[in-house]
Amino acid sequence: MRYLERLPKPAILEQKEMEWVTAFLASTEKKRPDNSKYGHKSVREQLNSMSFHKCFYCECKLKGVPSEIDHYVEVVERRDLAFAWENLFMACTNCNNKIANRIISILDALNPCWHTDAEIEQHLMFHDESITAKNGSTLGLKTIQKFRLDSDLLDRQRSRQLHLFKDVMIAIIQNQIKTGRSTMTNAEIESLRHFAQADQSFSLLFRLLLEKYNI
Repeated sequence: MRYLERLPKPAILEQKEMEWVTAFLASTEKKRPDNSKYGHKSVREQLNSMSFHKCFYCECKLKGVPSEIDHYVEVVERRDLAFAWENLFMACTNCNNKIANRIISILDALNPCWHTDAEIEQHLMFHDESITAKNGSTLGLKTIQKFRLDSDLLDRQRSRQLHLFKDVMIAIIQNQIKTGRSTMTNAEIESLRHFAQADQSFSLLFRLLLEKYNI
């Protein structure tokens, strides 16, 4: 999870949100809002741009894989927020299968649109591909539980990305030995820092890893 700055509300919501929410609130039969509305192409595109085509919660890449628009405050709690831009988050199917707010409140978990990178890093850390709460942080533990960030699927995905990172590191070390150097070039450093860029999968993992090794 990384901090995400919310982009401007898509034009379709500026134009239609009040109409859509009024009709939805007036309906006594519809339990769910029309996903062709809150999931409009322009809404989906804006959410993807906001997160660099990554899940808001776990940071897995969503290009070419199933993704869902999540209501951060559940519709059953606040029907009036069914089409609210600030309540729409892009999620992978794993994270959208989150624990209900009545069990773990959203107030008890980290929010990528509220919490800064520095705040997130106070509560989450990694042991290899496994995510864990930093210093037993309750907020970190609840976040991991709520969004199922410790699933086998995410462990495998993070492990694959770690292998790519290690391949780059091994190539750098081999080149250092070959050229008789004890330090990395700027280009080599940047090739490692690339993994921690906000547009890369699981960038928090690599941000913390590079910090650990002072790279």
